[in-house]
Amino acid sequence: MKREAKSFFLATRLLPRAKRQAVEAVYGLFRTVDDVADEGNATGDERRRKLDAIALTVERIRDPGHEADDAWFPAVRDAFASFPIQSKDALRLIAACRAEVDGVVCDTPEALEAYCAAVAGTVGRCAMAILGAGDADALDRAERLGIALQLTNILRDLGKDREIGRNYLPGVLSSDDVIARARTYYKEAGILARRLPDLGSRLAVIAAAKLYERKLTRLRI
Repeated sequence: MKREAKSFFLATRLLPRAKRQAVEAVYGLFRTVDDVADEGNATGDERRRKLDAIALTVERIRDPGHEADDAWFPAVRDAFASFPIQSKDALRLIAACRAEVDGVVCDTPEALEAYCAAVAGTVGRCAMAILGAGDADALDRAERLGIALQLTNILRDLGKDREIGRNYLPGVLSSDDVIARARTYYKEAGILARRLPDLGSRLAVIAAAKLYERKLTRLRI
């Protein structure tokens, strides 16, 4: 996390230890999924098989008789045992990354938002389950905050993604349109923070949003 997602890493330093470790565990799982989907030396079939195996393990993550050799498994199992993380959210992310193996084209604003919700809104929902705001409204707001973070990442990596067949920015949307939408969703952070039970969790959500939102001023293209 410190190497690949520095802003997220800095924000999580504000969390109480148990929550921080659970967030780190879930990040390790999702980072693995993303790396498998992007694994350039493997064939598409090989990557899909690996992602299917990860999905099967996640489906059985709360099964006390299930064991796996994956490096992330013990910590993720503990996180799922300690917090009400929904397996369906993690599985939705894995399915979206599996679809990315064949390339992604978001040709409408609705397709862009659906993609961001699947690969990052799900992360927001899992994080809220750990941080302590699990009602439906808070989870929906966390999903929109996750969408904002993903829109920011898309603008940052636009050229590199297009080189590998992933076109996330619909032709009908300018970068300013995407920035405006992301800024709207970043406003969810303040509302979410007020729903959380401890100061560290509140500050972590606000810090993550502020650190990512600051990047938008450098991403107009």
